[in-house]
Amino acid sequence: MSAPRRLRVLLVKPYQPTGAHTICQPPLGILYLASSLRQHLGAQVEVDFRDLRLFKARPETLASKIAGKYDVVGVSALSCEAEAAHALAHAVRTRSPEAVLALGGPYVRSAWDQALAGGGFDWIFDGEAERTFPRAVQERFFGRGDLSALPGLTWRADSSGPFVSNGGDDPIQDLDALPLPAWDLVPFDVYARRHNMNGSLRARRYAPLLTSRGCPYRCHYCHDIFGRRFRARSPDRLMEEIDVLKVVHGVREFQIVDDNFNLDRHRMREIASQVIARHGPRALWFTFPNGIRGDIMEPGDLATLRDMGVYDLTVAIETASPRLQRLLQKNLDIERARKTIDAAVEAGISVKAFFMLGFPTETAEEMESTIRFALDSKLTIAHFFFVIPFPGTPLYDLARRESTVSPDPSTLFSYYAKASWYARAYGVDMAAVRRSAIRRFYFRPRRLLRVLRRMNLNQVLLGEWLFLRLLLMRDDPGQETTQRITG
Repeated sequence: MSAPRRLRVLLVKPYQPTGAHTICQPPLGILYLASSLRQHLGAQVEVDFRDLRLFKARPETLASKIAGKYDVVGVSALSCEAEAAHALAHAVRTRSPEAVLALGGPYVRSAWDQALAGGGFDWIFDGEAERTFPRAVQERFFGRGDLSALPGLTWRADSSGPFVSNGGDDPIQDLDALPLPAWDLVPFDVYARRHNMNGSLRARRYAPLLTSRGCPYRCHYCHDIFGRRFRARSPDRLMEEIDVLKVVHGVREFQIVDDNFNLDRHRMREIASQVIARHGPRALWFTFPNGIRGDIMEPGDLATLRDMGVYDLTVAIETASPRLQRLLQKNLDIERARKTIDAAVEAGISVKAFFMLGFPTETAEEMESTIRFALDSKLTIAHFFFVIPFPGTPLYDLARRESTVSPDPSTLFSYYAKASWYARAYGVDMAAVRRSAIRRFYFRPRRLLRVLRRMNLNQVLLGEWLFLRLLLMRDDPGQETTQRITG
């Protein structure tokens, strides 16, 4: 008697053509889902993974390759990948009509209505799904098919039926209880040859780490993926993951992508101390590409982080205007953040910062104060983004109150949209403002030297062409035309 066929699940990261460089690193959300499926269903399930960004694969290409091979195809998408996610669903539906198609990720969290209207999917998960997705798969294929008890799930019984929304969500309180991401699915060497989130790389192999979820701050522009409650993995559990990545997979560099890694200072120092004790000072490399909170970092902690192996960190400033800091409820202490940048540089750590230009009600003087903050700092890299009022945020509501020009969906899915809301609302050439800021920032010998020290040849060849084009004063290569979601 032959063994029953195992359920086959494919998890996919879509590729969204942008006209700019594509940041491509192992997608932690998908890897946690894969390991959670294995933990929950064991030998009943076989999980595969495809990252279409690695080879810029189109939806039709994947759909033809997997035709009829999978029972469930799950897609995880950022807001800027919305169009590609829906195109992928429609392409897979054509070739694999019997497959259950599922959608999750930050896109759903920030634009649930549009995710539903975009079409193509049978299940849509709002929020964390490490428990609900495996339970949905089990109930659909090994149970009665009743999905009504799963929080955060919107579903339909068949591809032509009506949707049912269960409401709520299912945040994971004990992060240590989650299995480690399915690192065995990751082609580390391929990812190392692509442009990563940090924009630089010291080791031959790297991996992203998520050590906590949630942030108690209430910044009005935030999409709030993980909620306001800070939940942290224990240092011991994190050391276990680092050991697995180092010993089993040959990883020597780690990019910590938390929303607020340094919120718990004691925990941060314990993690650094354990890394140093287990692996030696500066034996591994660490970066913080998603940013730290710059005004709660103590200068003495930066030397500890340096000894841990931190060579690069990011500070999210957004605006240097005290009025806007209060209006947006970020309430960053600008001067303390400046001291953190200075202390990090003095400790031998390269620093980059995020800035946002074009908030509702922002004046030209306030915009210039933000640019001036960057110019006068010891930063190595400065990223100047257009403000995008995401639906569901207080910033979106403010933009609607401020101007009859509503935040148009065509600008909601790209941080590099050509036509920013501010440009349309106030008639300001924001592309020119940003080009000027970039040129003023980088056209300084000391800054250029910092940049060159930070870069290595591999990263120059892979992604730093973007920086070089900026210096050559061509049109901003980061700009791109965004498109609406189509059903």
